[in-house]
Amino acid sequence: MSISTSLRSELLKSKRRASIYLTLIAAAVVPIIFILDATVDGISPENGPTIFNKIFSEGFKISSFIIIPMFIILISTLLPQIEYKNNAWKQVLASPQTKANIFIAKYINLHLLFLLFIVANHLMMLGAGVVLHFVHPSLNLLNQSVDIDSIFVNILNTYVALLAITTAQFWMGLRFKNFIAPLAIGISLWIMGSILVIQFDSKIAAYFPYSAHIYVSFPQFKPKLNTVEWASGLYTVAFLILGFLDFKTRAVKS
Repeated sequence: MSISTSLRSELLKSKRRASIYLTLIAAAVVPIIFILDATVDGISPENGPTIFNKIFSEGFKISSFIIIPMFIILISTLLPQIEYKNNAWKQVLASPQTKANIFIAKYINLHLLFLLFIVANHLMMLGAGVVLHFVHPSLNLLNQSVDIDSIFVNILNTYVALLAITTAQFWMGLRFKNFIAPLAIGISLWIMGSILVIQFDSKIAAYFPYSAHIYVSFPQFKPKLNTVEWASGLYTVAFLILGFLDFKTRAVKS
């Protein structure tokens, strides 16, 4: 059985679960906050001429600091748990597909949901701008320019910097039968990573995968972003190799 067939199987499982809904709900959080804030509290006059760009820049900052890490920890942990929840590991492993195909298909499925989150989030931010245009027509939002290059750079930096967290949580989701353990570990490490950078400005924080979200969120920390991305890439390769070897050699029980 090919990887494409295994991937189609994983996509079907995701459609039957809450994964898609969780992705779309998470993507909608920040745009809804912007709409509610601008509708209830209004828009400051000095922000009017640049509000469309600020919707994307400030929305990105909030999403990459809180929403995206939490989404990654949740979805990376819950997706591999489908077989545990359904007591279906024996059936999956008995099917005519290799463990390598199963592992890779689940990992690709995870990243497809991550990409869906990014696309949905930015489309919803654009939708928030359209809504605000009609709520505050005097601002003429739809005729304001948008810094597309900056948006794409932020997306790329976020994706690369958070690869290590995604892979580590994916491994833990496969490793632990109880989803509470990887979830608790992931949230604890995320909090620890945030404290290392914000509170202590630690020199080792740039090499700690669960600190990466800080470096893509706040401009004052971006000078170290290149180091963070290289470290994330190396961690990703290491976690993938170790995760696959663990999955391949371990007798996974339902």
